[in-house]
Amino acid sequence: MGADPVITREATIADQKTDTATHTYFHVALPFPVDDFYTYRAAEDIANTIQIGSRVKVPFRNRTITGFVVGRQNTTDIKKLKDILEVLDETSVLSDHHLRLAKWISEYYFSSWGEAISNMLPKIMKRKNQKSAANQNLTPSPLPSPTGRGDAERGKEKAVELNADQEEAFFEIQNAIQAHHFKELFLFGVTGSGKSELYIRAIEKILKLGKGAICLVPEIAITEQLNRFFLHRFGDHLEILHSKLTDGERYRAWCRIQDGRKKIVLGARSAIFAPVKDLGLIIMDEEQEGSYKQDQTPRYHTREVARWRARDLNIVFLTGTATPTLETMHRVKTGEVTLLKLPERFDGRRMPDVKIVDLKQAADIAKKFVILSSQLIESIRQCLASKTSVLIMLNRRGFSTHIQCVECGEVMECPNCAVSLTYHQTDHQLVCHYCNHQKPVPETCGKCKKTLLKFSGIGTEKIESELARIFPAAKIARLDADTTQKRGAHENIIANFRAHKIDILVGTQMIAKGFDFPNVTLVGIVNADTGLILPDYRASERTFQLITQMAGRTGRGTQSGKVLIQTFMPNHYSIQCAAKHDYEAFFEDEIARRKQLNYPPWTSFINVMFRGKFEKPVSEQANELRKIIEDQNPNRAFEIIGPAPLPFYRLRGHFRWHMMLRADNLDLIRNVLKKAIPKMRSKKGVFSAVDVQPVSIL
Repeated sequence: MGADPVITREATIADQKTDTATHTYFHVALPFPVDDFYTYRAAEDIANTIQIGSRVKVPFRNRTITGFVVGRQNTTDIKKLKDILEVLDETSVLSDHHLRLAKWISEYYFSSWGEAISNMLPKIMKRKNQKSAANQNLTPSPLPSPTGRGDAERGKEKAVELNADQEEAFFEIQNAIQAHHFKELFLFGVTGSGKSELYIRAIEKILKLGKGAICLVPEIAITEQLNRFFLHRFGDHLEILHSKLTDGERYRAWCRIQDGRKKIVLGARSAIFAPVKDLGLIIMDEEQEGSYKQDQTPRYHTREVARWRARDLNIVFLTGTATPTLETMHRVKTGEVTLLKLPERFDGRRMPDVKIVDLKQAADIAKKFVILSSQLIESIRQCLASKTSVLIMLNRRGFSTHIQCVECGEVMECPNCAVSLTYHQTDHQLVCHYCNHQKPVPETCGKCKKTLLKFSGIGTEKIESELARIFPAAKIARLDADTTQKRGAHENIIANFRAHKIDILVGTQMIAKGFDFPNVTLVGIVNADTGLILPDYRASERTFQLITQMAGRTGRGTQSGKVLIQTFMPNHYSIQCAAKHDYEAFFEDEIARRKQLNYPPWTSFINVMFRGKFEKPVSEQANELRKIIEDQNPNRAFEIIGPAPLPFYRLRGHFRWHMMLRADNLDLIRNVLKKAIPKMRSKKGVFSAVDVQPVSIL
């Protein structure tokens, strides 16, 4: 299921001359939510140039599209077939391994084979032949340059000596690599424990064996530390895939990887599909990150794709983080994954001291709502006096989260989405953070026409403004989605902060992971409750992860670090465990709650979503599918939840409903849904999608 209505297989059949023995027949997967493949014919002179895994131009209904050759046969019972119009590739663009991977993705994540293949390739390859694609944007794509200490300076340093825990972990990694069999390893290391060094050494081992590696990160811009380290250690072998590459740059990077010129790939989610020659190792850093799950068809999870590739190729799959998902740790506990532990920080550095600030008490003392507590202000003042750096995090951008009429209580909402508009002071605009609808701040209430408007809630822009008021001499900058829209802006802000041209860096969760700033001695979390109020069963887990990762940004140099967590819920177990750096206690508490409520990892979910411009047909489509599924569940072997509006039930002008299937056995509900969907009569203007094992239901 995808964004388009299902098209039947007969669409490829046309009234043409009867085939003769001079034709060969090819199975072509199309990048639409259709059957797995369609059969086309090719005359002998063309057939000899077609490779399995290459792209061809074929007629489909009333247009010409690019498809992917997935098989061939010499005879067919079908007498009227359309011809392949053009062969776009002299050689295959996809290996047999990639075709098998795409097939698995299509079956597991409810997409077509062609959609899965199309998702793997650079955009330019979906519409151009190799020659024209190669000629796009001929300016070479430079690798991002490291910030702060240069490569030459790092080259003068002595080789890093591993501590005992690292030696033990690396011994296991080496043995797994040399065994030449599939094995999944999980590197559970506290922040600053030296996981990156083990990733690098594992890749060096792979290079010595003449093989290649993929290292996955949640977002290339966030993992600035790995970026710098990899450039220094693997410069000639390294290809960095990131979101700022143009279509032409991404295509040429793909070609360099495919022909073996680049054997090491560092990149975000889509890098898992890189055609690395002789792939011998897949690494996935910060495996808990939600950005590893794609939110468009096919809605794959990078971890599952990486595991499939590693198993298919008989290689090692290594994940790592300080804050694993409950699913990963549960698999460790059941013995499916081998655990490697780094319980201490590298070089014997102490974990930061963490203090919880109760915002209710702070408000009672100050007799008003407190944005920055007196404890946090005083700690910042001490850092500024000692010339050390400060990180302040609030996972909400903007100046005010909403504007409300004092007279009638009306909250100004986006006309396209059922969410409030956020006030951005810099542009004096109200902005929707979902569809980017913007409008000037009105002078009067749109409902009662009164002029008394109240700006409520806080975002990173408000924090930056408040810090500038309290510390006028301090150099303050902000790192969020608003300040990093221009190419290179993110790198410039980080470079200036590393060079101590910025004293205080304010940001969203973008600053919480992957950064290694030795000069940072204070981390302030303005409101740790932001994520706890979301209607999502993973809210506590995400809060624990974010606080723990944010706390890990301090105390990584020679000076000790300090963390202040401001919260209205100081006794919440996720906050208490994060303050104590105690993942095991959090896991035991949360896994028990999940079992009691029948949530993953004890069960499996599939979320079926429906959207459209009109709510009635959307709800009708959802209820129709429920009735079909109920008929296949007479013994109540699985649970049907909904249909109901999604928490954010209107986004970008579309009403959104969903229905969830829950069972102990994922295959059970997958098979039921595969039989039910074809029986559903599609309503005009209603689009549907299937999310297997969703990481969010918002």
